[in-house]
Amino acid sequence: MPGRPIIREQMRKINEVGEDAIFSALAGGKPVVQTIESLQVGRRAFYAWLDAAKGRRERYEQARRYCADSLAEETLAIADGTIDAHDATVRKLRIQSRQWLAGNMNPDKWRESKGPLVNVTLGDQHLQALKNITDVIEHDSDETG
Repeated sequence: MPGRPIIREQMRKINEVGEDAIFSALAGGKPVVQTIESLQVGRRAFYAWLDAAKGRRERYEQARRYCADSLAEETLAIADGTIDAHDATVRKLRIQSRQWLAGNMNPDKWRESKGPLVNVTLGDQHLQALKNITDVIEHDSDETG
């Protein structure tokens, strides 16, 4: 990265900490923003570091999926600890926040699917219309014949 000495220096700092430590922290649930702040680097440097080595972005995505699993499982402990109605309201917000995060970190596993309740295809409608027409024609021919 010629011409970007600050980002190069920050990427060097990240490399000193090491991929394993960073990805373990992320997989354990530490937010990316907190991780970046603890490394005392900028977001641009962090994301440039992610793309600087082959396979690093994939390891990052895997760590995020592990984090999503942790967040989703954490919701059970939050729900089980409910004491009263007021506490339930607060816990519901905590659960919904974690569900949202888990769904965004690993949508294939944790996002609620919102498929259609009824599936109508034009082919089915066309076939039904043809059937109705033939029924009317047969009915008319029976009456006249």
